Amino acid sequence: MGGGLLVLWDIDQTLIKTNGVATEAYAEAVLETVGSTWRGDMTFNGLTERAMAVRVLRMHDVDPDPELLTLFLANLERSLLSRAEATKARGYALTGALAALQALDAESDVRQSVLTGNIRTVAEMKLQAFGLHSWIDFPIGAYGDDEFERNALIPHAWRRAEARYGRTYAPAETVILGDTVRDVEAALAHDAAVVAVASGSTSVADLRDAGAEVVLDDLADTGRVLAAITEATAAVARR
Repeated sequence: MGGGLLVLWDIDQTLIKTNGVATEAYAEAVLETVGSTWRGDMTFNGLTERAMAVRVLRMHDVDPDPELLTLFLANLERSLLSRAEATKARGYALTGALAALQALDAESDVRQSVLTGNIRTVAEMKLQAFGLHSWIDFPIGAYGDDEFERNALIPHAWRRAEARYGRTYAPAETVILGDTVRDVEAALAHDAAVVAVASGSTSVADLRDAGAEVVLDDLADTGRVLAAITEATAAVARR
């Protein structure tokens, strides 16, 4: 692809779907942490785990002070990890996800990791469940336990990539692939390239309205995915 790229993938609704497992884990964590039965809402696409935890606690009329939030996140992480088999049994990798990861791995000038709202251990578990982990460089990713706002995650990936490989990636050499408006906003906040994928609940039109110049319906066509990454980096160069 030329020049070297850092490709950062969203996980949920972009590479995989887990079909309600997260809701069950949150319900268990709420019960364990504050003793309330579940009456939350998990429709806030693109939030970090930390931001989602705050919203869920407030939905249960609990003030998420730092100590309680830390406890809740620990209980949530344990609850999610205990559902590894359920994730594997009920979820699936989206069409084209494996082929896209493999194709990028074959490019000598590309490193790929994740930019995800998931806690790192949960991100690793989810991708391992569907055999997608081997192509992801987890140590240089950015995760939902790094920051509250998704927009603040990209600098973590840049810092980790530089520390691990001695290579600084410019915004135009960084590509975010995700399915939500928040993925698009996170890329644009740092002048990075973005390929939006309408594989979740956000429409092509809404992704374009958010500022994504390159939008795919899905990852099914590997050649198109690679071309989209090239188009997205070219769009950044034109800004």
